[in-house]
Amino acid sequence: MLKFLLIAPYRGMKDLLEDIPAAPDYEVHAEVGDLKQGLNIARTAELQGYDVIISRGGTAQLIRSHVQIPVIEITVNGYDILRSLTLVKGYRGTIGIIGFPNIVEGVDTIAELLDIQVMTFIIHHEHEAEAAVNKAKELGVDLVIGDVVTVAVAEHSGVRAILITSGREALQESLLQAEQMARKRQAEAHHRVLMKSILDALQHGVVYVDAKQNVKFCNEQAGRQLGVIATTAVNMKWAELIANTSTSLIYTDVGRSADRTKGADRTDRTAVRSRTDSFKIQRANPTEDLILVIEHSLAEQGTIFELHESQAIEGLERRARKVREDRLSPPKSRFQQFVQTDHINDAYMDKAKRWSKQLYPILITGEPGTGKKTLAEALHNDSPYQSGPFVLLDAGSCTTEQQDEQLFGRLDQDSSLLRRAESGTLHIQRIEQLSLPVQRKLAAALQASHAALIHDDRPPFRFIASTAADLAHQVNLGEFDQQLHVQLQIYSLHLPPLRSVTTELDHIVFWYLAEMNRTLGSQVLGIKPDALNRMTTYEWPGNFAELQQVLKLIIETCEGSFITLQHLQPILDSLMSKQDKTTNSSLEQLIGATRTLEEIEADIIRLVLEQEGFNQSATAKRLGMNRTTLWRKLSP
Repeated sequence: MLKFLLIAPYRGMKDLLEDIPAAPDYEVHAEVGDLKQGLNIARTAELQGYDVIISRGGTAQLIRSHVQIPVIEITVNGYDILRSLTLVKGYRGTIGIIGFPNIVEGVDTIAELLDIQVMTFIIHHEHEAEAAVNKAKELGVDLVIGDVVTVAVAEHSGVRAILITSGREALQESLLQAEQMARKRQAEAHHRVLMKSILDALQHGVVYVDAKQNVKFCNEQAGRQLGVIATTAVNMKWAELIANTSTSLIYTDVGRSADRTKGADRTDRTAVRSRTDSFKIQRANPTEDLILVIEHSLAEQGTIFELHESQAIEGLERRARKVREDRLSPPKSRFQQFVQTDHINDAYMDKAKRWSKQLYPILITGEPGTGKKTLAEALHNDSPYQSGPFVLLDAGSCTTEQQDEQLFGRLDQDSSLLRRAESGTLHIQRIEQLSLPVQRKLAAALQASHAALIHDDRPPFRFIASTAADLAHQVNLGEFDQQLHVQLQIYSLHLPPLRSVTTELDHIVFWYLAEMNRTLGSQVLGIKPDALNRMTTYEWPGNFAELQQVLKLIIETCEGSFITLQHLQPILDSLMSKQDKTTNSSLEQLIGATRTLEEIEADIIRLVLEQEGFNQSATAKRLGMNRTTLWRKLSP
């Protein structure tokens, strides 16, 4: 049975505990004591076998810094503050709240919602309470809200005071946390014993070396491989340990190739040679005692060494490639990250999830900023290839030679993206910017890889392409390979521009704010109606990515609970100014000095077609022509 001790800073908390039904899995004892008195109680409890101590505020913080028993702090939550502020709502004097940061923080937001004026004073030590009360009195405060220490000091100074009490829900939550912590510590102790047993049973050696190069763990297999008793290896220096073994060692790193053969010159590649980005080892004179040592750096904590006999390293190359690719571009996105709209609805998501399971190439279309890369990652993470690497290439960021070299590799190397993407996904952004020769080679490679489907086998990698261009039009112009387009057009997903869903902007902003509150630690509750209306009048050329950036900029400077028009207007004015300059420049480029009306018209049609998501009916309507005329003008 688990044993918890509640050290209550005031009598009412102990009484509240007695009203809470006893639990079958633990027993709770309670003592009343604040700060130093509470610390003395905790030090005694340390000798009595308690699993967890529960207390509040400064008392909990003081105990935590002086005893070894885990301490759960009863947090002053929103309900506690709400009760206290509701109690004083309508008070005609000046209200001040004084206390440790965990009590004062959050008051401003709740007071704002209740329309109550409150002055806040933060203290970090009990000795600061008297000075804080005196300062509050000087500023006209005649009612103080605070913890036990603050209330006592205030009343001694002749100021009315109200104690922030913890409610039943806060105490029950703390008891739940105490049980979870105690269970976790029990599980961790069992886990340590279990892990040692598992590591000892592994077929390869494992050695952990701390930052000072002291061996802190050596499993039984590593001891056998190195010719030492595992327990005697602990606390030896790593260099001393390997110096005493006759085993030939080859060092490498999960992220790079770095041979350090024991007893041989590092520049000598005749006896042992390791190929770049590969764990395959070629040896002139194979020996039974050759071991591959893989280093896993734990930064300042130390290093884990894996010891594998050369006969048992099959599969390590694939694992290392997965680790390497995830370091460069970890695919974190999931389907649930997309905000549902009239276009991105349940039917759209169901289709995307179905297609993620099939093995043919997928094409994602949409303007910049619509979330093409996010959708590609979601497709990967829901596919049969999710355990493999996610390899990314932006075709528009490299030259033709670099495109060829990165995709297919050099003759003297085997580090191509096609190779690195095996058992995973290759995603090419802006695929229209691949040169025609590279497009044709890619089409042939995809044709070969997907020939496996004829034999009910799985292709070596998954392929996803994305573009903001009209590939069919580029095929007609001879700027995109027709065979590659045929392979891509069967499974195509389109992401709409933000301007097409501005009627749902409130819904989109709500979800973005909720996510930013989680990731940025902000506390913005919403957007004022006039600010939202202003957002709907902006074109959002950067689409969803631009909206997210604008919201992030506002949140970083917003001090209130709601985004107002005053927060939004300066940012939109700046964006529109830049947009006007870009439009004027683009117009000059569009008209040019020698271009014909037919050429200008063709470019305008293509631009509107892209903006309308390649919907010919919508494009024809917007341009004021029928679909037959539009089709004729699009034909080469």
